[in-house]
Amino acid sequence: MRFEPTWLVTATFAVDAGRTREPHRAAHLDHVRVLLADGTALVAGARADLGASVLVLRASDAVAARTLVEHDPYWQHRVWTAIEVIEYLAATPQSLGRS
Repeated sequence: MRFEPTWLVTATFAVDAGRTREPHRAAHLDHVRVLLADGTALVAGARADLGASVLVLRASDAVAARTLVEHDPYWQHRVWTAIEVIEYLAATPQSLGRS
């Protein structure tokens, strides 16, 4: 099994995100759509309690993964208040030798 550099990213919502995210939601979803379409993001979504967004990203290193998230409108407009990036061993069809 071969694992490529993959990162588990948690982006914590601001206390007032229920109000502040709406004006930036479409742009945020566009950003995520691009990451999913080009294969950079394996998974993107939010925790069920809406306390944070969670992404699994392919990137060369933690700094590159963080930079991808910092380009998201939610970060740029302070809808997210913190970003945590952790190395993640993602089992994918490619890492398992299947396509």
